[in-house]
Amino acid sequence: MAKKKIRLGVNVDHVATLRQLRKGSVNYPDVLEAVTECLKGGADQITVHLRGDRRHIQESDLRILKKAKVAPINLELAATPTMAEVALKYKPEIVCLVPEKRQELTTEGGLDVVRYKNRVTKFIRRCHQAGIRVSLFIEPSALQVHVSADVGADAVEFHTGQFALARGARKTKELKRLVVAARLAHGLGLKVHAGHGLDYKNVTLIKRIPYLEELNIGHSIVCESVFVGIRNAVKKMKAKL
Repeated sequence: MAKKKIRLGVNVDHVATLRQLRKGSVNYPDVLEAVTECLKGGADQITVHLRGDRRHIQESDLRILKKAKVAPINLELAATPTMAEVALKYKPEIVCLVPEKRQELTTEGGLDVVRYKNRVTKFIRRCHQAGIRVSLFIEPSALQVHVSADVGADAVEFHTGQFALARGARKTKELKRLVVAARLAHGLGLKVHAGHGLDYKNVTLIKRIPYLEELNIGHSIVCESVFVGIRNAVKKMKAKL
């Protein structure tokens, strides 16, 4: 199998988190400026998660990024009717449907496509009618992959959180789960993406996933940018890919 270039989507949510810590009293750091620097560092797309509680990215950020037309946007959203309207309003290049709980620090686990099959199917249908591709953020489970294909998703983004936290033999086991799920997804016609908890060390292992086309990484890059700047932090991650 020929090796493919892996796209890097840089999640800039935590740039907005720094701004929101001042609860609207400041307008810095500027998300668009951060995005511009990420692109100079080699980012292939920009990922933003518009959460229901608006803890970081705001709709105004999304509006500014779309107007600027500087990069393809991967918009992470909960599978709700309200967020479907947001997707249809801004028409990002791709929407990634994710689970969401108000009390969580970050996204915990993958979307249960089996449980929310009808809701997800309707969301995907509306997006496709508007020319928007849809990815589903799921666990590397055969059942979730099969149902993702059934509902018409264009891609699946495998939740790599368990892999990132695992150590020793368990890490090997988690990587194997991802490999098996990726092969299944590819066989069903789904694009293979991955993300969550990835950093400059474990990304070298995650590259072993077959048919992997895209990684979405945010927290580790923004943290590294404290020391080297976000452009150089992105360059460093691109070098790993």
